[in-house]
Amino acid sequence: MNKIIASVGRNGTNRSADVVLIQKLLNAQKIPGEVTPLKVDGKVGNKTISRIEVFQKKILKMVRPDGRVDPNGRTFKKLVSSATRPGAKTANTFSFSLKGIDLLKSIEQLATTPYDDQTGKDITAWVAGATIGYGHLISNAEWSKYKGGITQAQALSLFNADLSPYVNTVKTKVTASITQNEFDAMVILTFNIGQRAFTNSSVLTMVNNPSAITTYTNLEAAWKAWNKSQGVVNRGLTNRRQAEWNIYNKGIYQKW
Repeated sequence: MNKIIASVGRNGTNRSADVVLIQKLLNAQKIPGEVTPLKVDGKVGNKTISRIEVFQKKILKMVRPDGRVDPNGRTFKKLVSSATRPGAKTANTFSFSLKGIDLLKSIEQLATTPYDDQTGKDITAWVAGATIGYGHLISNAEWSKYKGGITQAQALSLFNADLSPYVNTVKTKVTASITQNEFDAMVILTFNIGQRAFTNSSVLTMVNNPSAITTYTNLEAAWKAWNKSQGVVNRGLTNRRQAEWNIYNKGIYQKW
């Protein structure tokens, strides 16, 4: 939902979440002479104010642009109505892309014998973090099935079966219009943190409503907060979150 709580720009209230939305909407405009996107950081500076003024002058044809966007004001309504995001559509129309699948497989890495996800060490008896294939957590009930290992073909089949519910979670829980890279990033995040965690996350809340008030200043902060293992910041998870954010924000599919 596109909505701001208070004014943004010159002499505005400039709530971070509101600023983020306005910066995104400005970046989604086709303004003659403006080709460099604003940095979406939730902070109002000269560049953001200047871009508001240019939009008001060139698109709204204001004689005296004031560099401010008010809730339900003329500038805001036009920003929303004229925003263009190439490739953006509803989440339930997407499938997980081949680029996303290949990257996720490279992140999870193939293991044909069981290992402990917490330590990375091979195991011969079940533990809570028992894992095999491409990140498949082995339940205690499954241990007898997987303790002897699996083939690469079996690992791929297991991966595809595991992936499906995570893809469906993003399809059904995201209500905002998004792009393919944003969809892929959220699938990769959900595959790691779990369906329930994603469904209840500030990430999903802020994707669906950029103006939502959460404990985080912006979506990036909410995303990167998922960097802890057993309550302790984990370097691997920190790197993973950055890689996911690069997909979401820049369309860069690259393992760290």
